[in-house]
Formats: sequence, C-alpha cells, structure tokens
Amino acid sequence: MHWRFLKTPSLALRLTLVFSLAIAIVAVLYLSVQAVLAHRFGDFITQQSLMGQTHDIADAIEIDGNGLLSVRLHGQDVESFDAFFANLKYRVVSGDGEVLATSDGDFSSLLPGVPPSQQDGLYLRTEISGALFHVAAVRHRIQGRDYWVQVGRSDRFAQLAQEAIVPAMAEAVGIMAALAIGVLAVLSYWGVRSVLQPIRLASQAARTVGQNNLSARIPVDPLPSEIRPLVVAFNDVLTRLEVAFNAQQRFFANAAHELKTPIALLRGQLEAQGDRLAPQTLDDVDSLGRTVNQLLHVAEVAGGRQLKKHPVSLDEVTRQVSGFLSWRAQKAEVSLQIVRESPDLQVMADAGELFVLLKNLVENAVDHSPRGGTVRITLTRGSVCVEDQGRGVPENQRSQVFERFWRAADNTKPGSGLGLSICMEVARAHAWRLECMPSAFGGALFEVCFEPAPLECCL
Repeated sequence: MHWRFLKTPSLALRLTLVFSLAIAIVAVLYLSVQAVLAHRFGDFITQQSLMGQTHDIADAIEIDGNGLLSVRLHGQDVESFDAFFANLKYRVVSGDGEVLATSDGDFSSLLPGVPPSQQDGLYLRTEISGALFHVAAVRHRIQGRDYWVQVGRSDRFAQLAQEAIVPAMAEAVGIMAALAIGVLAVLSYWGVRSVLQPIRLASQAARTVGQNNLSARIPVDPLPSEIRPLVVAFNDVLTRLEVAFNAQQRFFANAAHELKTPIALLRGQLEAQGDRLAPQTLDDVDSLGRTVNQLLHVAEVAGGRQLKKHPVSLDEVTRQVSGFLSWRAQKAEVSLQIVRESPDLQVMADAGELFVLLKNLVENAVDHSPRGGTVRITLTRGSVCVEDQGRGVPENQRSQVFERFWRAADNTKPGSGLGLSICMEVARAHAWRLECMPSAFGGALFEVCFEPAPLECCL
C-alpha cells in the first residue's frame, strides 16, 4: 500500500503524519471496541446489576410478630423504585408462588408461569404490560423460610443509557484524540527537528568542503550514534581525496618546474642557430613554454595557495591587461573597447590573480574574434564581462569550455586548452561566479560576478 501524503521529503513532517495517523487509528479502534463490548456484554452487566439488587431487597425484608412481611428500602433504592415504578419493579414471592411484597402495588409475579422452584438464579427477558423487561430472580432464606426476590428493569433504561453514554463517550474520545494528535504532532515535529539539527549542521559543514578547502571535515561529536559511522566514512573519503589531489598538484608543479629550465635552454640554443632554423620552430617552443607556465599556474591556484586579497582598482587592472595584450590585438586586427560604470570601481581580490583571469579572458576573446572585430570589456559594480564577435560557444559546450585541455573539435587556433580553466580556478579561489553565455555582439560573453549569489549583470 502506498500513502502519497507520506512521500513528503521532510522526515520530521513524515513522522508527524505517521504518529498522528496512529493516534487516529487507535481512537477509532477504541470506539469500536467500546461499541462491541457494550453490545456483547450489556446483558451480562444488566444481569449482575439485577442480581445485586435482589440481595439489597432481601436485606431490607422485615417480618413482624404476626408473620407479615414488608420491605423497607433505604436511600437511593427508595427513590429508584418510587420514581421509576413503570420501568423498575420488584416482587417478593413465597414458596407457593404468592406475591408477598411489591414495589408498585401490583401483586402479579414478574415471572408468571415459572414455579418458584425454578426461579433461583434465573435471568431472562420477558414482556410486562407491553414493554420488554430484564428480569432476574434469586432465592433468599430469611428466618428459616425461603423467599424468591424478583427484580425487573425495562429496556428503556438500557436505551437511555446508550443514548446518553455512547455519544458522550464518542465526544470525549474524539476530543482526547484531537488533543493527543495536536500535542503529539507538535512534540514529534519538535523532537525530530532537534534530532535532525546536528545533521543539518553537518550538511552545512559539508558544503564548505571543496577543491580549495579539502582539509575541512564534518564534525562528528554532535551527531546521533546511528549516523556517526556514515559521517566518519565520508571524512575518510575526504582524507583520501585530499591526499590524491595534493599528489596530483605536486606532480603538476614539479613537472612544470622541471620543464621550464630545459625549454629555456632549448630556446637559447635554437636562437643561436640563426637563419638555419625553421621560422615555426621558435613559435612551437614558445607555445610549449607557455603551456608549461599555465600548468604551473593551475597547480598553484588549484592547490589552495593563500591569496593576498585587498581592495583592487578594477579599472586599473583592466587597463593593464589591455596594454599587455595590445600587441596581440593589433596583430589580430581586433580592437579592445573598455566600458566602465565608474572609474572608481574596486573589488577585494588578489591583484595578480585578477590580472591573470582578465588576461586569459581577453586573450581568448581576441583569438576568437574575426579580423576587424571588437572585444568589449564591461566593468560594473558587481561584475566584469568580456564579449567578442566570434562564432560563439554552442549551448551544449558552455560548461565544457572551463575544463582543462578541452578544445572544440573544429578549433584550429593554437593553444593548450588551459586558459579558461585557469580563469575558473581563480574565480573559485575568490568565491566568484564565472559563466559563459551568448553575447549581443553575436559571439561569446564571459561574465565574472564578484558575488556568489546569482546577479542580473551585464545586461
């Protein structure tokens, strides 16, 4: 059986619904059992009550010196037989069947046709004056003689009791069930939330774990004992990942460092050969040296190097990047355009890393712009946008452009595919957001938002 309303993602709400449903089911079962008991054991209870009343009447029998028998009831018994004479009756019968005492002046037996010898302990339902009665008879020995006390009670009493008690009982159970459900819902929701609070804190701690913070661990002490092994295992996984990641970064850094010197020596030797060297050879060596430098930079940034953050003039860094790449833009016949909201824009950043990020974005835009095109750099208070007039990036490739060594299948431009991945590493290290989207120019737009939350910028 599937309960759709129990498929809520909230464990606290789910348990609250289950507990409340359980209370409601218990209340319904209780009422059902009460109804069955009232129906099945009503006659038994009536019989026992009537038998008890015969003893009360027998105790009230008095016989005077002339042998006359009378019944002197006391207290509530007097009121009962007087007030309900039509529905509550008694008779005291002798051994020969003569009615000696009666509650209502009627000296006819409540069990006509049944001899006294067969009445001791008898209980049955019979009709008296057109009404159904429960009648019980018990023999009592008084002053050496046997007397039979008959007590009759109309069905109207049972009906009145049922009409009064059952609704009252149902109402009482309903009120108690509603109160129990309300109290249980509040307490269970509060209790489950308090139990889950350490798990929420652990989830918040888990969100802080990232590529630039692999040393962070989820606290184990406040967690429930049932969940603690899972978190301990997860922390062990983080430890192994940190070891593997650090080993990878050390490999990148060591390999890059080891390659820089041989490449520099190789370039010097090639330059010494002068005209005997093919023109493309030095370009290939420079490209190799640039790739090595990029690998070293990736290892440094992704390895969690401590950033030196301070207020940096966004306009100044952008002008430095524009000046640094002006020769490349002139060679590609591409113009660089800077659009600023204000010359006083500042951002908390590592100036060197911000320069590298903007340089790679602008360099990528220049490389992919057509001759005669324009690369526009837009500076606002919350972001930097770099746009080109190239072919743009297809939607299904926009998340891949930031992967290391990724290059489009139709890309014939020189490069190693590390520039944009360095930009992403720098953005992550600063907790910035870097995205690729289509530009109004028709090419690609790369947006760096300095706030981690989504912002509507560069529109």
